[in-house]
Amino acid sequence: MATPKPAKKRAAPARKTAAKLAPPAAAPRQAAAASLGSGRWESSRQFSDGAGRQLTFARYTPAPGPRAGMPVVVMLHGCRQTALAFARGTRMNQWADAGGFMVLYPQQSMTRQVQRCWRWFQPDALHGGAEADLIAALIRSEIARHGLDPERVYIAGLSAGAGMAALVALRHPSLIAAVAMHSGPVVGDAHSAASGIGTMRRGSLKPLLPLLEGVADPAVFRLGMPALILHGQLDPAVAPRNAKQLFEQFRALNDPRPEDVPMERVLGLGTDKAYRRVDLLRGRKTVLRLCEITRIEHAWSGGDASVKYHARGGPDASALVWRFFQGLRRTGAGQPEP
Repeated sequence: MATPKPAKKRAAPARKTAAKLAPPAAAPRQAAAASLGSGRWESSRQFSDGAGRQLTFARYTPAPGPRAGMPVVVMLHGCRQTALAFARGTRMNQWADAGGFMVLYPQQSMTRQVQRCWRWFQPDALHGGAEADLIAALIRSEIARHGLDPERVYIAGLSAGAGMAALVALRHPSLIAAVAMHSGPVVGDAHSAASGIGTMRRGSLKPLLPLLEGVADPAVFRLGMPALILHGQLDPAVAPRNAKQLFEQFRALNDPRPEDVPMERVLGLGTDKAYRRVDLLRGRKTVLRLCEITRIEHAWSGGDASVKYHARGGPDASALVWRFFQGLRRTGAGQPEP
């Protein structure tokens, strides 16, 4: 009868140890859930277009209010990222909670590109162009399914995602009201993986406007395309020269007039959030903005640094993106209006 007693004493500490270990194991899951916002996160959704091409995506809907009439922001991840990692790293869902908009996160397939890179460097109709058209088809499907506001459709991306965001916007200018490109390459310079590396390292050595003409729907030159460009000045992967060239490309698209002189400001001077902002206005409306972020490398500024390719320092890029988008609307086939 003495044998069971020691067993009971050993069992009690084991239960206490298990209880002590449980909360730390649960904490990361709770933190991860919190980083995805307080609304509804739907992962691994599948979309198929009329040609049978498939695209995996995630959808985030903020908790309050009906979906009908909501704006939508499409977020395109960079290489070696997933939709989930991009949502956590950018924390865009938290801005969706505050702003009342839906977020779509298309995810590149590893069967198309082994590192999940969107093929901005092959903008032809069989590769990057086809991916851009598939993303546009997904957006149209989601607008029809949920009754989203077709005049407030925005797209943003990081690195390769920025390159693809530009392609979607340029190929479908009547669908997209504005585009945001973070750490992205100049448009239309690369036409292969090898030339894409060259573009990333040095920008383009060619005239910039013809590069646009080679990849864009001609209607974009009539409709315009408001754009936000963000780039870390310490970026070792995509040379900051790309951002300056993107600014010139989109300046040409947005019908500059001689009296439209860019306005420059430096914000957050002396802090880790410092950046130089250059705005091009049409009337009172900012149609083009360049943010050169002083201390950021190749990462989403002001994001969750525990997620790769996101930096704690710098201004909150998600906030900058949404605030820029808020003032723009694609009205019918005309110019975006506030």
